[in-house]
Amino acid sequence: MIRVLHRCRRPLPIIAIAVVAVWTVLPVLRFAGTSLPIRSNLLTTVPVFNAWTIWWNADRFLHGFSGYWDAPIFFPADNAFAFSEPQPATLIVAPIVWLTGSPASAYNAYLLLSLFLNGIVSFMILRRHGVSRSLATIGGVMMVWLPISLRQLDVLQLIPVWPLLWVWDVLTRHGRAPSRRTGLEFAIAFSFSFYTCVHQTLLLSVVLIATVWILLAAIRSPRFWSMSLLAIASVAIPVAVVLVPMRQTLTDNNFKRSEKTVTRLSARASDLFLLPKDAPLRGGGSKRFGLSPGWLKFVLAGCGIAWGVRRRKHRRWVFFLAATVLVSGLLALGPRLKIGEFQPWWTVAEWCPGLRQVRSVFRFTYLAQMAIILLSVIGLWELWLRLRIRTRRSMLASSVIAVLGVLAIAEVPAPQPLVAGVPDLNRHAGWTGFVKENTPDGKSIACLPFSPGTKAANFSVTSRWMYMGTLHGVPLVNGYSGFFPKAYMNLRRQITNDGLTAESLAQLAQMKVHFLVVRRGYTMPQSAGENGRSHALRLVLEDPVGVDVYELVRFDDGYSVSR
Repeated sequence: MIRVLHRCRRPLPIIAIAVVAVWTVLPVLRFAGTSLPIRSNLLTTVPVFNAWTIWWNADRFLHGFSGYWDAPIFFPADNAFAFSEPQPATLIVAPIVWLTGSPASAYNAYLLLSLFLNGIVSFMILRRHGVSRSLATIGGVMMVWLPISLRQLDVLQLIPVWPLLWVWDVLTRHGRAPSRRTGLEFAIAFSFSFYTCVHQTLLLSVVLIATVWILLAAIRSPRFWSMSLLAIASVAIPVAVVLVPMRQTLTDNNFKRSEKTVTRLSARASDLFLLPKDAPLRGGGSKRFGLSPGWLKFVLAGCGIAWGVRRRKHRRWVFFLAATVLVSGLLALGPRLKIGEFQPWWTVAEWCPGLRQVRSVFRFTYLAQMAIILLSVIGLWELWLRLRIRTRRSMLASSVIAVLGVLAIAEVPAPQPLVAGVPDLNRHAGWTGFVKENTPDGKSIACLPFSPGTKAANFSVTSRWMYMGTLHGVPLVNGYSGFFPKAYMNLRRQITNDGLTAESLAQLAQMKVHFLVVRRGYTMPQSAGENGRSHALRLVLEDPVGVDVYELVRFDDGYSVSR
């Protein structure tokens, strides 16, 4: 009977972590097919764009990845998909796109799966380092509720931190006992991390350059070097498949972040110790975005470091996590970190390929928060061992630790996710079907209105045009991404400021625009023949949903604007 009860207890951590993951995003899951999570800033651009990204990956898989980098945005720009995170790991939810036709459903399934795996991988790592099942479960819940992650639910590629944890874990094992298995496992883990989020894998790599040596106990062994070379060779090809096109595209377009933007999106030293604004203990105050995972976690992490380094078996692991917290915290300061007049960030950015394209430097804090959570659980475990010995009462020690564990979770609870609707694709089947059937190959469409400004919130209208574009797949001259081609931004500014003029219509014609899809109510030109106009617009469809389609034709063909 005791054995039966013990076996029944084994799935409890998995169930607990799964329940917490579902509860965390339950408001979103209730409308999984029609809504996406957003932040308190009510910004819908990014989640809708990421849902479109999931669709594009699923669509290209069915075509053998033909034209993968030439996504149907910013036409006629080359390699437009390389302007932002490709996220090929989202192919894991591609069947949901194929079966339901809803990118939103796939997005929310991927979100839930990521939160669950964050907790499960944390649980497994803590168990590997000798932590009890109950405390490892608490650690898994903490990682599901990773504070910085849940406060950026709209940035889907930042939610799955489990591949980063996996890389840490396999490096620990490989550094201690290198083998063919650990070498190949590292290649898989790093590749999966890269396919999940190039940005976060870059930040991980930068921190590892400064910290990974701590884990390499077997560095003097010839076997370590042979197996490590195997790992590097195994990871090179899958990473290069994505990295080379992205790197070449960003270089060709000379995409870099301005010093002003990088500084603005770097953390201040005080931010690293400031709780999120919605944390119960924050109590209002500064409007700065708090980047602390919790004060109690900091204290417990300190205990984990102080006591954990005394255990020879786990000493390197504890030192590695502590070094990760320190290095990640310093890097999160970006240009704000100064030594006299010297700003180390710019030297590091020039030396490390890819860092000049990083905008949100504060996201190094992801790694710091992850390490602090693991260290805090180690601290709880070490504290439990000492209380049990000194009090000789296991139940009392367990009760104290359970209370501390719950408080550590609850000090920065999961925020209530907000929900925003996405366009109803069924309602837009009319005009999208017309565009799909009547746009010649090699031609594009422009969807109006364009973004009224250059901030992310201004591109909400653009990302929604992209989402509806999943129905027709015709290239758009519009687009949203991490970087923007200059030709598109110039066109956007011209049409937004001056409307559809003779010059802008001629420019659209040069970009091979066949149809203009216009939201009804947008101001259209009243005359087609003034000021030497060479092109005209002919109304060809009025969709009851409130969208009109105009054909762009040469004026000398005798067409005029109809409205």
